[in-house]
Amino acid sequence: MKKNDFDRLVAIYREVLSAIGGFFFLAFCVCVMVQVIARNFLSSAPSWTEEAARYTFIYMVAFGCGVAILKDEFVNVEFLHDSLEARGLHKVNKAIDILIKMAMLLLSGFILFRAVPTFAFIKFRMVSTAMQIPMQYIYFSQVLLYGFVCISLVIRLYQLFRDFNKPETKEEQESGMERQVNEAKEEMGS
Repeated sequence: MKKNDFDRLVAIYREVLSAIGGFFFLAFCVCVMVQVIARNFLSSAPSWTEEAARYTFIYMVAFGCGVAILKDEFVNVEFLHDSLEARGLHKVNKAIDILIKMAMLLLSGFILFRAVPTFAFIKFRMVSTAMQIPMQYIYFSQVLLYGFVCISLVIRLYQLFRDFNKPETKEEQESGMERQVNEAKEEMGS
């Protein structure tokens, strides 16, 4: 698969996750708004709004984590990253990032295949209190969460390995271009 085709496929994957996560975010906002308005202006608030807000929030996180991994938006230790960058150790930063992503992939894969099936696919019927939704649908969000996290981590690791030797800063890019120009001149001269 060509780099552009892969990047296009990743962009579509990210946009789909963002759109579905955005839908659940809007549903969450609507539930909270109905709850606030009902508590302030009506004699009694509907009981389903708190539960619906909780479940839409859970699904929003399930879809949003995959996007956060692809955009590198999870919290990290900046002082170590910045310290290594200041010393010009870009490849060390990339190697640390790869190790962290691999550890996350191992942990997420373990949770997905070992812990989630026994918890998410319960054998007996349980329903939510207010909305009477079968809890299998709510617990299935964990399968989605760790599934999308694993897929996104595999994609991100591929991108990190693919771009490992890519210049990081403008100075490196410029020195790389100068090196290419000098190599081309040497080839033409010989």
